[in-house]
Amino acid sequence: MSMADVSADAGRCWLDLGDPGRADAAIGAGLDELNPRRFRTKAVFLTYRAEGSLHGRDAVAAATDARTALDAALGSGAARCVDLVSALIHRLEKRTEKPIVELREYARARLAG
Repeated sequence: MSMADVSADAGRCWLDLGDPGRADAAIGAGLDELNPRRFRTKAVFLTYRAEGSLHGRDAVAAATDARTALDAALGSGAARCVDLVSALIHRLEKRTEKPIVELREYARARLAG
């Protein structure tokens, strides 16, 4: 495991423990340390960070990270990554904030094409 993986996994743990602030810092460190060629891992880390942004009620940051995660996942061709970000977007089905609605529309178009 690289330090990027350790940092992001720690962030996932902080999310599970209900501390989105610490999660964001750890996941951000993981993204900063991540080898740019690791598209699948980037998709996973961004999905975690998007989830943390939702806990912090930041719809813009959540939508931005989820959109970038979806693009990275689709670019990598990894079904697990696409499923992970798709599941997050599906959980947002009842949210009405404009960035989240736009994310759902973007995801529908990308996943249909």
